[in-house]
Amino acid sequence: MDRSNPPLVAAFADALRDARVQAGLSQEELAGRADVSVRFISLLETGKRQPSLSALAAISAGLGMPMSALVMTVEARVATSSQDFR
Repeated sequence: MDRSNPPLVAAFADALRDARVQAGLSQEELAGRADVSVRFISLLETGKRQPSLSALAAISAGLGMPMSALVMTVEARVATSSQDFR
């Protein structure tokens, strides 16, 4: 079963990048706080990778925000992008 969802991946990439910039962090700083590689952050922000739940938790903590806040932002972006196609 194919579970790819390009609009969801793109929404997460944009939400992550915006949250990182709003927090005033570079990719390197966020990677250090989340204990992941800079390359992983870059791949997430370009939509080439998707986070596991544990990575999502670490990244959210690194951003200083609850996972739910990041996920709600992604959901709102997905809803907005799906309305753009109507």
